[in-house]
Amino acid sequence: MDFSSLGTTIKSRRLKLGLSLSDLSEATGVSKAMLSQIERSESIPTLTTLWKISDGLQIRFDTLIAESLGIANKRYNVTCLKDITPVTDDGGRILIYCTSPFSPISGTETFYCVMKPGCCFSSEGHRSGKIEHIFVFQGAINILIGKQAESYYLDAGSALSFDAFEKHVYQNAGEEDALIYIALIHE
Repeated sequence: MDFSSLGTTIKSRRLKLGLSLSDLSEATGVSKAMLSQIERSESIPTLTTLWKISDGLQIRFDTLIAESLGIANKRYNVTCLKDITPVTDDGGRILIYCTSPFSPISGTETFYCVMKPGCCFSSEGHRSGKIEHIFVFQGAINILIGKQAESYYLDAGSALSFDAFEKHVYQNAGEEDALIYIALIHE
């Protein structure tokens, strides 16, 4: 990474907001001297310091980095299911659309799933996953979680969050397709 462009980007953002070094220091908890050194490319900030600066400048961390690298960073991303080739499993009874691939910046990835009647999809757990959030839009599913296979019934409008390290099984025992949204938060 070109740290001279990082300093220039930070200074430019700070000035756009009408902030002095003292103002930004107060907003970030980073000393005025350190901010000045970073802006002049005399000091290489730690990731923690960069997070504090991006928060103080009220921009996303990935936006700060992308601007510094001269990369066009889309702040908004539109995804359309018709443009995604789904991954299938369980004999084609589950279609998994990755609507937002894993981002090391946000630590998340999201999926839209269509579970056909009779679907039984098993996951041994996600080694890098921390929390799995599920929301059911249509139909109903059973989720079995952990070694004890604790069962949770979710119908349309229901949500569940659980430890993604645990083994879990999704089942559609209903007569209609179940449409679910999954957000996986990684460590």
